[in-house]
Amino acid sequence: MELDSLIVVGAGYVGLVAGTCFSSAGFTVGIVEKNQEKLKTLKTGVCPFYEPGLSELMREGMASGNLTFFSNQEEAMKALNPSFVFCAVGTPENSDGSANLTYVEETIHEAIKVAQKSIYFVIKSTVPVGTGKRLQKLADSKSPGKLMIVNNPEFLREGTAVSDFLRPERVVLGGSDEAVEAVGKLYNSFLLNNRPLIKTDSTSAELGKLAANLLLASRITLVNQVARLAASTGANIRQIEKILQTDSRIGSKYLYSGLGFGGSCFPKDIESFIHICKSLGVDASVAEAIDDFNDTQKLFFIPDIEKEFPAAGQTTISLLGLAFKPETDDIRESPALALAQELSKKGYKLKVYDPKAMDNFKAWAKELKNIEFSSNLEACLKDSNALVIVTEWQEFQRLSPSRLARLYTGKHIYDGKNVLDAKDYKSAGYRYLGVGIQ
Repeated sequence: MELDSLIVVGAGYVGLVAGTCFSSAGFTVGIVEKNQEKLKTLKTGVCPFYEPGLSELMREGMASGNLTFFSNQEEAMKALNPSFVFCAVGTPENSDGSANLTYVEETIHEAIKVAQKSIYFVIKSTVPVGTGKRLQKLADSKSPGKLMIVNNPEFLREGTAVSDFLRPERVVLGGSDEAVEAVGKLYNSFLLNNRPLIKTDSTSAELGKLAANLLLASRITLVNQVARLAASTGANIRQIEKILQTDSRIGSKYLYSGLGFGGSCFPKDIESFIHICKSLGVDASVAEAIDDFNDTQKLFFIPDIEKEFPAAGQTTISLLGLAFKPETDDIRESPALALAQELSKKGYKLKVYDPKAMDNFKAWAKELKNIEFSSNLEACLKDSNALVIVTEWQEFQRLSPSRLARLYTGKHIYDGKNVLDAKDYKSAGYRYLGVGIQ
């Protein structure tokens, strides 16, 4: 079997990263994007979102002829006649927390219709447990033997997605032995670092993805729970984090206190996990507690802000960082959204700034009142009464008390990521409050 061509349906975050990285490994890749405006942008070599290293790799793939963009599967199939179709379309959250599989099912139906031969249909989209088996039955009922479905969940981190794909910690494939073996060969060159290719059934692959995100989210939530107690007892959460991180049984990752987690994966996957549990009569109280706690953690500073600045209409607050994490322009479920919404509702004036996420935030914040969008850090801090660091961009971490004094006349610092040195700022006369740090 030829392993030199494949198509990826969906030029969103997962699809564009996967397709571009496959093209960099020498595969001929066609990426299908139905949104005509987005497709036009892609064909000019412009990445529609910010991800370090992706634009450069994308342009290299296009220049070499390995990466091409199409408006539909039929066009891509005729051009490439691939043996592999990667499904990377969205699975948005329904109102009940379940995943909407409309786009995945549409992609499968179209693949059955236009495929010129039997193909391996690889699901990169995050789907509920049992989806692979159900969709395999659906495909077999429409055209027996035309599609062999494999679950291939992604574990990319925004901000480091390119390196995560090119040098993965592991690759997970779920499906029949034959299908998993065939798809696994696509990843041979990416696993030269001796990281494992985990071959399993589709149900285990699906639940494994949800479980990974649930466990990572739980670590963030637990250390934030400890931070709340630290704030009330006078303990130092940064020292407590070191105690935890240096325990080999616990490890160091995802154990940093802050304003909670956001992004496109953790919140949605936890909701999906809860929905699946409830549909099967399984107790989901731990996952529900993580979800509920995280919602309140995003508003951690609100009580103190109200106490320190009771005259909301006369108070201007600067939010530094709007993306849910640094090195991305993704604002989905960012703590900044919850903070901005709550502060605006209470009547506070807001000034906001982010190095990459301003356009996305502007589009989201159309309904908010009393908000000013700043083009740089200096403009955001000017004439402000309080500042809140929401996202730990390097630009904010490099601040010093002396430089801040030249930019900011206020005295209140709310450090939502604990990136500033509390002692230095207190010594300089600031009222500093971190998450678990007084």
